[in-house]
Amino acid sequence: MLDIVKIRSFSKKLFSQKAVFGITSFILLTVLFLIFPPQAVDWHLGFYKVSQNLFHPYDIELFINPPWMALFIYPFRYLSENIGLAINSSLNFFIIGLLVIKRKGNILSLTLALTSYPFISMLANGNIEWIPALGFILQDKWGLPLLLVKPQTGILAIMSWDSLRNNHISFFVPTILIISMSFIVWGNWPVRMLANIQHLQGVEQGLASWNYSLFPWSIPLGLGLLFYIIKFKSINSEIYGVLATLCLAPYFAPYSLTISFALISATHHRIAIAAWILLWVVLIFTNWPFVSQALGILR
Repeated sequence: MLDIVKIRSFSKKLFSQKAVFGITSFILLTVLFLIFPPQAVDWHLGFYKVSQNLFHPYDIELFINPPWMALFIYPFRYLSENIGLAINSSLNFFIIGLLVIKRKGNILSLTLALTSYPFISMLANGNIEWIPALGFILQDKWGLPLLLVKPQTGILAIMSWDSLRNNHISFFVPTILIISMSFIVWGNWPVRMLANIQHLQGVEQGLASWNYSLFPWSIPLGLGLLFYIIKFKSINSEIYGVLATLCLAPYFAPYSLTISFALISATHHRIAIAAWILLWVVLIFTNWPFVSQALGILR
């Protein structure tokens, strides 16, 4: 009995220490991002403006996500734009790191994930990958609506989740309710979202240069991965589901690889190291004039 009491006391103490470390780290990160804010075009021109316009998010033409995403960023309306950016950046840092830890990653895994090109690109653009990443952490029926915020990050990974395999119908109930309620609150939002997507494609002539998708040539690989997940249900099915999503998505930016890279870093170190190097090399060679100019300045 005494041993059980000691174990419980030790567990509470350990939890308290982790909580203090987590809160302290989050505060320090936020201060760091306040001192050195990223350029964050997506934040300044899109997400922060959406936080000010909860019931009409598609008035912001850069907003191309399902409308319930606005609920997650709504609290930022009560903060200044720069403080909100700093907290959003810290959330990305903290939750992506937590995802790696939840998938049994080690220090090497964290280092690779948090210094990878997709992650740095995500921070630089001021994006909100922490929302779908939170869905991966939950890994249940409440995680699905979060993944739908940015489905290209790995929506098909749900096929590997035990919560779906064990509860086929009830797994989709929260998502169905949220989608149904969204039409009541935001009206016929898919039409507005598609209009914004078309507008964005028309304005950003350089959009293709940011598209890392190999669609439609990657379709056979994506379908093959889906077949493998359904038939064999291997321990790597979640990663295969994410990769299948990327193969079947017609468009995704580099930062959309953040979650997939975090998952791979946690379990496949050698592949992650090779991918880490490859992505940075591709970035350097595709932007060589800028890189060479920067190196010339440094010299």
